[in-house]
Amino acid sequence: YILGLILQMLYSTAATMMFVTQIMFNARVSDVKMGGTYMTLLNTLINLSGTLPQTMSLWLVDRGTLSTCTGVPDPHTTWHMDTESCVAEGGNRVVEVDGFYILVSIGVVVALIWRWKFSKVFVRLQAHSNESWHVTSSS
Repeated sequence: YILGLILQMLYSTAATMMFVTQIMFNARVSDVKMGGTYMTLLNTLINLSGTLPQTMSLWLVDRGTLSTCTGVPDPHTTWHMDTESCVAEGGNRVVEVDGFYILVSIGVVVALIWRWKFSKVFVRLQAHSNESWHVTSSS
């Protein structure tokens, strides 16, 4: 119980530090001419990019789980099996392949490809000065 509490405190501290760091970056690149609108837009995009993947990944873990309904006259294996329907048939749902491991494997591969393809873009973006992120007037 104490270990869980300590781990939760460490996670909360790290999450808060990451959030503050993102806000500081937004404040640094925001254009003062635009007021708080630009910073609000950046914060909204960051919040959405942190929330939507979590929802989608939970949905994908459920869809990517391979299960077998055993203990029935006609045992069947399928992706995204409904536990209630298997139990209603008098069977027992056995997870053959957990979708979590499939999703993590795919995520690692995608991240490595992303890093390989876009590393030069990241370096180029980091080389820009703060002023290059500001909105310029064309008049």
